[in-house]
Amino acid sequence: MIDNQDELRTIIYTVSEILKADKLDELSEILDNSNISIEQTDYDNWNGGRYFYTLYLTIDLVVFVKFRDRIQSIESELLEKFSIATRHYDNERISNIKIIPKAKLKIDWTRLGGTNTKEQLIKDVNFLKNIMISVATGGQRIQDINDQYKQKYIACDKSFQKLNFQNPNPYKDLWEWYGRWSSTFPTYNERRTYLGEMYNSLIQILEETDEPELINVTVDLSDWERIERSINEIRLRQNEAKTEEQFQVVGLLSRETIITLAQAVYIKEKHPILDGKEVSKTDAKRMLEAYISVELSGSSNETLRRYAKATLDLANELTHKRTATKTDASLCATATISMINLIGAIEGRI
Repeated sequence: MIDNQDELRTIIYTVSEILKADKLDELSEILDNSNISIEQTDYDNWNGGRYFYTLYLTIDLVVFVKFRDRIQSIESELLEKFSIATRHYDNERISNIKIIPKAKLKIDWTRLGGTNTKEQLIKDVNFLKNIMISVATGGQRIQDINDQYKQKYIACDKSFQKLNFQNPNPYKDLWEWYGRWSSTFPTYNERRTYLGEMYNSLIQILEETDEPELINVTVDLSDWERIERSINEIRLRQNEAKTEEQFQVVGLLSRETIITLAQAVYIKEKHPILDGKEVSKTDAKRMLEAYISVELSGSSNETLRRYAKATLDLANELTHKRTATKTDASLCATATISMINLIGAIEGRI
């Protein structure tokens, strides 16, 4: 039968070789980059009965747009080649080919705010899945691992909420999972299958979506919610920015974030301004210079103090730069997040 997966793979391979032999490179590109499925769509009882199938080629939207003006003719050309490859089937025929565009799912990883990463989230999701399998198949004991499971569950659930993802796992506690498997899935295989269906598609989606290339926040932003929101906005605007005006917005947001950072850590009574003059609430540079001089005082901290001041000078210069390019925006965002990481580390937020 044509719709048998092994048979279909052989047919697809044959067509692929025909396309290469005929030097039909564009058709080869489409076939090689397609997810292919088949469905019986018609039947007649002439001459003992004949089955007709439609072949669906799902391709990335970018590839589809490249050929969209010729999609119908491409479908016809491919149908001709598949007819050659299936001519030995007496009562079966591929009668139609449909090329379907599908946009790749995009995850806005910037919503995590730098407090988590794609890599860590995937690791945590796999941890939850593996623990659920282990306790349900005679491995670890629930009482030994449940507290760690609950902590990871909460962390993953928060990340899913930030990413606007539905958490596929309804079991906040391993005892809840025990109640489900003990009453519904009598065999180990059924339990593994259930968890695979729950998590595998999610893990695949997480693995296949790209994470933006931007330095991560490595410090704890708990009770620094305004700074966390600002970082999220900087990342979002940086990813979307294409014009000079949009690049300038990244600089403005970075400047506001540094001001917020300064206001969060500067204490007037503890951090005297270096020139002795009154400082305004928005003079982040002078506030942070005073903060660094006190918190990193002493000869042993001289190198670290110079680094901190250099990072502050760079961030301050870039956020005030009037000309704006993509490089400027990227450097500005990176310098700002570096400043947050540095001050956060001084504050013990690690």
